[in-house]
Amino acid sequence: MKKIYSILSVLSIIFLFTGLIVAQQEQKQPAPAQAQGKLQTFEGELSKVDATAKKLWVKGSDGKEMEFGYNEQTQIIGAEGSIEGLATLSGTRVKVHFEEASKIAAAIEVQGRQRQK
Repeated sequence: MKKIYSILSVLSIIFLFTGLIVAQQEQKQPAPAQAQGKLQTFEGELSKVDATAKKLWVKGSDGKEMEFGYNEQTQIIGAEGSIEGLATLSGTRVKVHFEEASKIAAAIEVQGRQRQK
């Protein structure tokens, strides 16, 4: 009988540690929705791009200028699909989809040059 209790005790400990390990792994790898956060959109005219600092500035129609960061995961739609292409398009209308808390751009859409009135 003692042998059965010993085996059950060992199995219980193994299951306990397995559960703890699985729980730690789930905490280290957040769900995609948590990792990305809530995306916001800002539209305006591209003011400048600083490739060294990985930042860009966009001026809205209300004159307010916003600063955004970008990284290797940022999608650039238009502008030859690269930040180098985007850097040559100062004055062009863009739409920036960014993570609200960090102000990191998830996607930057080139919409075209502002028409002169």
